[in-house]
Amino acid sequence: MVTNRIVDHCLSVDADRDDLPAHLLDWFAVAIGGATHADSTPAILEGVRQIAGPAPDPATDETATLLPSGERLTPADAALANGALAHSLDFDDTHLASSLHPGAPVIAAALAAAEGEATAGEETSTDRFRAGVAAGYDVACTVGEAVGPDAHYDRGFHVTATCGTFGAVAAAGVVRGLDADELRNAFGIAGSQAAGSLQFLANGAWNKRLHPGLAARRGIEATDLAAAGVVGAAKPLDGEHGFFAAYSDEPNPAAVDRIGERDAVAETGRKPYPCCRYLHAAIDALREIAPEVDPDAVEGVEIAIPSAGVRLTGDPIDAKRRPDGFVDCQFSAPFAAALTLTEGTADADAFLRAVGRLDEPPRWDDAEIRRLMDATSVGTDPAIEGRFPEEWGARVTVTAGGETREASVSAPLGEPEKPMSAAETEKKAAGLLAGSGVDADRLAAVVESLDGRTVADLVDAATAE
Repeated sequence: MVTNRIVDHCLSVDADRDDLPAHLLDWFAVAIGGATHADSTPAILEGVRQIAGPAPDPATDETATLLPSGERLTPADAALANGALAHSLDFDDTHLASSLHPGAPVIAAALAAAEGEATAGEETSTDRFRAGVAAGYDVACTVGEAVGPDAHYDRGFHVTATCGTFGAVAAAGVVRGLDADELRNAFGIAGSQAAGSLQFLANGAWNKRLHPGLAARRGIEATDLAAAGVVGAAKPLDGEHGFFAAYSDEPNPAAVDRIGERDAVAETGRKPYPCCRYLHAAIDALREIAPEVDPDAVEGVEIAIPSAGVRLTGDPIDAKRRPDGFVDCQFSAPFAAALTLTEGTADADAFLRAVGRLDEPPRWDDAEIRRLMDATSVGTDPAIEGRFPEEWGARVTVTAGGETREASVSAPLGEPEKPMSAAETEKKAAGLLAGSGVDADRLAAVVESLDGRTVADLVDAATAE
């Protein structure tokens, strides 16, 4: 049975993952950066506090930390807040085969569960925390592949929200030391909680930013209920009315068979640009072309990406050429093209400045940006579509001054076959942590030396001084 296979993996997971420190540093940076720079943060945090009610008493209640402020919340509320912050800049890691962001819900749930265990009297080592994170990545990505991400998206679901829920349950369950029956019940409970709609695309809504946080919270709640003895549904994934049947027209439950053979952390890429991952190969290609052309002379830009990316970033083209907010820009291929051609990149500094997050006015109404967006078309071609989802490639053609230049990229920067270097990862983290009160060098040093440390050491390094 699928659930038993997943539970068995959680109980025997190998936490020794070489890529885990880089993903942890990346997660803390994007979560703290989200707290510092995302326009949605004040409202989301106020909403979490309203949901939470009176602050818990650390002397008697399980608590966990809101990053980077150090405010203490219940584990469920901290998981909601930190998971939402980690996705608020759309700068978190991405697993291409499942088309989801595993780190945001998984690490938020694991961290909240670990801190809750500590305030309950059991200090959690980073070994158990890392085991929970590893299990969460493996489960989230495996369930994402098994549900059939393209069919899942076609039904209108956001895979990070839905499949991230199962990853969060795995993460929290392993950290909390749930036994096999408790884990089965927790997954059974989660089968009735998995949710998340793509309707946020209609107006750039902040639902999307909440999705990983809600998934992380569901992971805490499902394991709480299971630990208390609540019986969850049998076969929540592959049952007659289970997740696969209800949420997809083309599920592939056989994908679960390889869960014990994979390292989903190593399979997951990290983003160099704070926008939809489908755009990254195109941005890489445009970065190759940008030094060779004068933006004022650009007459046309043709972007070819997988059709799933076209739906998210190029359709309807008139709307994508007129973004009117941060999320709109993150899901606009024309905006990404215009920004890269004028700035030479779409990295954190360039993108955040262009959307008005670094004390500068947004640029989406600039005449130069508008002209370039109007000159940009977005589609696919058979070669790129045929290699998807194994490759999230792009081909870009820029016509300027009567000359045409073309560049193709099969794998975007940050993917396992083209990883960000340690220096690039630390530079991204330093940029996101600037102004947060968190010492980037100290956090990086703690993340790189977790052996023998507690989760409290890690949280202390990620809390503003």
